[in-house]
Amino acid sequence: MPIHIKLAKSAREIDDALWLRHEVFVVEDGRFGGKPLRDERLVDRFDAFPETSHMVAYENDEPVATVRLIKDSGIGMPVDELYDFGPIRSQLLAGAMAANGRPPGAVQLQFGSAGMFAIRANWRRRRDVIRAMFRMAAAALHRCGVTHVLAVVNHETAGMYRRFGFVQRSEKIWHEEIGDHIIALTGMTEDLHVWARGQLPETVISLFEHSCDRIVFRAGESVFLEGDAGEQAFVVDSGELRITRRRDSGEELTLAHLKRGELFGELALIDDKPRSASAIAVSDTELMTLDRETFQRHLRENPDQGQQLLQVFSSRMRSMGDLAMVLAFAPAAQRLEFALELARRQAVRDPGDVRKSVFRGGPRELALLAAVDEQAAVAFLEQAAAESSLEFSQRIIAFLD
Repeated sequence: MPIHIKLAKSAREIDDALWLRHEVFVVEDGRFGGKPLRDERLVDRFDAFPETSHMVAYENDEPVATVRLIKDSGIGMPVDELYDFGPIRSQLLAGAMAANGRPPGAVQLQFGSAGMFAIRANWRRRRDVIRAMFRMAAAALHRCGVTHVLAVVNHETAGMYRRFGFVQRSEKIWHEEIGDHIIALTGMTEDLHVWARGQLPETVISLFEHSCDRIVFRAGESVFLEGDAGEQAFVVDSGELRITRRRDSGEELTLAHLKRGELFGELALIDDKPRSASAIAVSDTELMTLDRETFQRHLRENPDQGQQLLQVFSSRMRSMGDLAMVLAFAPAAQRLEFALELARRQAVRDPGDVRKSVFRGGPRELALLAAVDEQAAVAFLEQAAAESSLEFSQRIIAFLD
C-alpha cells in the first residue's frame, strides 16, 4: 500500500505523532523504562512550543512513522538537554564568520533540531519511506530559515543520519532516562536541502515545494485510476510511472512513461473533473504531491505567478491534443513515427553507457502508444534499427547518440 507523508496540521495528526513515539520507544523498544504510560502518549514541554512541528507517515489511515522538527526560539531545544552543543554552536558561528569575512555579530545562525524519529517495527526496512521523510524534513527546515540542524539520536540510527549528510559530533553516550546510548550530530540545512532536491528539474510545483506532501509507492501500485476523483497534482521525485488510458474496445493505451522531475495530474488543481487516465508505478516510486486547496490559496496570495502556471498547463494540454489528433486521424506509419518520437523524449540516459538513452518499453508498449498491433510495431522497429542508431528488445528501445 502507498505511504503518505505529511506535516501534521490537524489535532488528530499531532495526536498520532505523540502516540507513535510511545508505541515505538516504550512498547516496541522498551526505552524510557519500558513501562507503558496510562494515556499511551509520549509528550514533553517542547511539543507546546509554537516553533514545533511534526511529520507523520500513514499507510491508509494507520500512522507508521513520525519525526519532530523544532526551530530554536531562544528557550532552548530538547537536544540541549541531552548534550552540550554550546562549544559546537560557537565553532559553527566562528566558521561562518571566517567563511564570510565578517565580524562577530554580523553573522546570524538559526539552529533547529530534528528528533523523536520513530518508525514502527514492521516498516523499519522501508528505506524509501525513511528517505522521503528526511527529504521532506529538509525542505520544512529550510523554509523556516534554519541554517543548522542539531540532532541527538539512538546510536543504532547514527549511520543513517550520516548517509543523509549529518556530521557525528560525539562518541556513544549512555543516557539513563532513555535507557540507551545516544550520539550527537549536526547538519547544514542548505546541504541537506541540496541533497534532498538532488538534480530535480524545475517544474510548476517547484513554487510550492515547501507545501508538498510526499507519497511512496511500490512497483505495480496505482497512483490513481481513470475515472477517479482528482484533487492533487504530482511530480516524480524518484522511480518511474506509466500513464495509460483505455479505449472504447477495452484495450489499454500507453500515453507516456514519466521519470524524475516530470509533472502529471495537474488538471486536478484547476477543476474537479474525474481523472482522464490512470497512473501506475513501474518501479518503486516517490512522488511530491500538491493539493488543489493549497495551490489555489497560493495563487490568490501570489497572483503574479498565475500567468506562468497557465503557460505551463497550456503547453502540456497542447501536447496531449497533438497526441489525440494523431491517434484519431493519422495512418499507422505516422502514428508509429509519432510514438517513437515520444519514446525518444521519455528515454532516460543509461548510467552504464552515456552514449545510450533507454525507453523502458519494447514493441508492445510502442504498439499500445501508436494504437497498432504488435507485429506492425516490431516491423517498424526492425526497419528503424536498420536505418538509424536504434536498438530494441522485448523490454526496451535504446537510442544511440
